[in-house]
Amino acid sequence: MSETALSFTPEAILNRLRGDGLRITPGRRVILEVLFEAGKPLSLEEIKDLAAARGSRPDYATVFRLMTLLERLHLAHKVNLQRSCSYYELHDPKKHYDHIVCTSCGKVVVIDIPCPLGATEAHIAEHYGFGDLTHSLEFFGRCPECAKAA
Repeated sequence: MSETALSFTPEAILNRLRGDGLRITPGRRVILEVLFEAGKPLSLEEIKDLAAARGSRPDYATVFRLMTLLERLHLAHKVNLQRSCSYYELHDPKKHYDHIVCTSCGKVVVIDIPCPLGATEAHIAEHYGFGDLTHSLEFFGRCPECAKAA
């Protein structure tokens, strides 16, 4: 079992990247810290800006390449927020990520309850013969603040 499967921490991910022969730059370290502290999906631009606020200056291409690599390694995934750019979040293999998105202000909340589609996903996988089936579930509506303001 890999270290990242045992503990999902910035250091475990950095060790995984080292194991794949990558150099651990200060920029990569800061990007991972930003992702761990975000608690919600971020766009590439948001990741770049938050890293810059910490004194790192990764360019857009660096952020894109790292997120693409993390996605390929199943350590991050894209989230469909029905927006014009891609959003990413880290993917702890011991957790499941569904979201609620405010259609007015864009606020994103990670749903912190057991996935309501677990049994349905297993049924679909069995019925269609798919293995390693996953899903992404996003709900869209108005957050309490926007509903109150309307």
